[in-house]
Amino acid sequence: MKKKDTSALDDALGRYLDGTQGEAEKTWLEDLQAQDTDVKQRIEELDTIHQVLQAEGVMRPSSQFTQRVMAALEPMPQASPSVRRVWRSLALLAGVLAVTGIIVTWLSSDMFAGVTVQQVGVPYADQWNLPHWSFAVKEKWLLYPIIAINMVLGWILLDRTILKPLFQHRRLHQA
Repeated sequence: MKKKDTSALDDALGRYLDGTQGEAEKTWLEDLQAQDTDVKQRIEELDTIHQVLQAEGVMRPSSQFTQRVMAALEPMPQASPSVRRVWRSLALLAGVLAVTGIIVTWLSSDMFAGVTVQQVGVPYADQWNLPHWSFAVKEKWLLYPIIAINMVLGWILLDRTILKPLFQHRRLHQA
């Protein structure tokens, strides 16, 4: 008996023991049982299991089972944010605000008022007769995405470090 055939064979044997198989399947299993001692031994094992399960019947838990199990569980302790985590998050928030403040100060002082022309170098451009590309970049426009990213990070940190613990604390004490 091959290992991969056991699942399909066990299904067929289960139907045979239940008496729900077709006539052709019953004849095939009886022939197989007569030819293969492994199959005969497997039928005897499954028949024994089948008889024990029928004699035992289906066991059902009592109606109070779930309530007793849930009452026996210890309540989970309230997770309080660690002081170290709060201070670390506040330090990150202060750093984000400091970087944003520095960049805004630079922008307001016209430190980046100039326009830079960037030359894009293409390897072998002369050999292949490709055009040389250049484009103008306002340095001030490079700082705007940095400010936006810092502001988003600041809002996320503010929410997770100050607002969320504050509202959780209020909700626990109001209930």
